[in-house]
Amino acid sequence: MEFEQFLKEIQADSRDRIKQLHHFAKKVWRDRKFTPIDIQNKCIEAWDDLASNMDCKIIPLIKIDEDRPVSNLIFGSGSFSTGKFQIEQYLKIQKLVSNSPISLQGIVSNKSEEHNCNAQKIANEFQIPLVLLDFEDWYHEFIDKMEKNPIRATRYWYPPNSEQKPSLSELSRRFKIRQQEFHHFLGEQIESRIPSPTDIVSARGYNFQFCSQIFHHQRNNLPHINDTHPADLSFLDPETHEKLYAGWQAGAVQTMIDDNIHEIYRGSLIEVGYMDSISQISELDTGALLSLGKGVKIPADQDPPFSAQQIQSAMKIVDDYFYCTLEPTGLILFWGITDRPVPVIYQDLNGKPVIIKQHAVVVGDKFHSGIHAWGQDLSKDLKELEEFLKF
Repeated sequence: MEFEQFLKEIQADSRDRIKQLHHFAKKVWRDRKFTPIDIQNKCIEAWDDLASNMDCKIIPLIKIDEDRPVSNLIFGSGSFSTGKFQIEQYLKIQKLVSNSPISLQGIVSNKSEEHNCNAQKIANEFQIPLVLLDFEDWYHEFIDKMEKNPIRATRYWYPPNSEQKPSLSELSRRFKIRQQEFHHFLGEQIESRIPSPTDIVSARGYNFQFCSQIFHHQRNNLPHINDTHPADLSFLDPETHEKLYAGWQAGAVQTMIDDNIHEIYRGSLIEVGYMDSISQISELDTGALLSLGKGVKIPADQDPPFSAQQIQSAMKIVDDYFYCTLEPTGLILFWGITDRPVPVIYQDLNGKPVIIKQHAVVVGDKFHSGIHAWGQDLSKDLKELEEFLKF
């Protein structure tokens, strides 16, 4: 099959899944006229029952303030293609329901148009607020005006056995520049440009790790952060419990290809923690698995085989775009999470169960963690939510 034909089929699948989310959103917010606080109260009641025999509590993934709308900021550093799609979904939901469940506050970037980021173009196109602080320009002004590559000069994550890994003191210096100093300046820009607190951060291609300095102005109420990931994070090493397909962009897909065992290539939506200490730099892609997509199934006799870049581009359409619709439709408000780690089932390369302790995810009144993450069978998952709401 030619890749162009394969992509057309993927696009049709993506449109169908997005329409299902839109249809559900119309039922919840327009037809039944639920409000976000209605949904949260109903969920909390169910979660209290679910946790009654467990040594933990289930708390909302998104904490709702009754006195203001639930709010969302989108962060990115490059093409902003998934961020743009998410903005478009907000506009569509505004047409479908009278009161959108979540409001878009704007977009944030650490790169300017001069450094190959489309944030400014996107903000202009949709007439939405933009917070932009170019890291390279900031570095040249405040740290070293002669440095040719500020991003490389402040790199602090390396593979464990890398010979290029600097000393701990040098890593700490770099970490401080990015996470404490630069992000403090960025946080001041957000505080001055975005008038109300942020409840949800959508990481849509942001190339730095998040830290609490970004939201030092609301330190006692830090927003939830989620991130799309271009590989299936339900697979673990059974000995170390490390994710088999952590990493950036098509590199994670290539690792899946190299294992030569997968028929379906799925993307993931993960919870992102705040990286405030140098001791956390190895904690990449370790947050709770919030959703798994339908993924793309490559024909077994495909010749020539699709490249990692091609598969990633297909996954973006069918999975990332799906994840980018969860905030605008308000579906993310059905998510809860345990307040402490509990046993969660993941899998090894051969599909055998691997049980680890992690914060477990609940959607509506059903647990959806690890290999059972929400979104793989969308019709079934939405049916569960309809039964939960007694449609």
